[in-house]
Order: sequence, then structure tokens, then C-alpha cells
Amino acid sequence: MIWAISVVLALAGLVLLAAAAWRLLGGLKQLGSGLERAQERVEQAQELQERLNATLAQAQRATAALPEK
Repeated sequence: MIWAISVVLALAGLVLLAAAAWRLLGGLKQLGSGLERAQERVEQAQELQERLNATLAQAQRATAALPEK
């Protein structure tokens, strides 16, 4: 009888462990997709920064070309 209870408890523990592992894997997948989105946003921000720098340089050149009053 004690063996049967031990087996049932061990199986229940394995089922709970498997469920926890399944949830953990799902969370890792979500984290991976979130990381990919964050990396895309970083790339977009870098591109915008480059464009802003180019625009600023162009504005500075245009301002320097204006005649002084």
C-alpha cells in the first residue's frame, strides 16, 4: 500500500514538473520574440539617429552658408 502511494505521488510530481517545464518553455519563446522585436526597434532607432545626424549636418552647412548680418 505504501508503494502504491509513493508511486502515485512520484507520478503526480512528474506531471507537475512537466507542466512547469512546458510553461517555462512557453515563456522562453515569448521572451525570444520580445527580444527580436526589441532588436528591430534598436535598429530602427539607429537608422533614425543616422538620418537625424545627416539632417543636422545639412542644416549646419546651410546655416554656415548664410550671409552674416
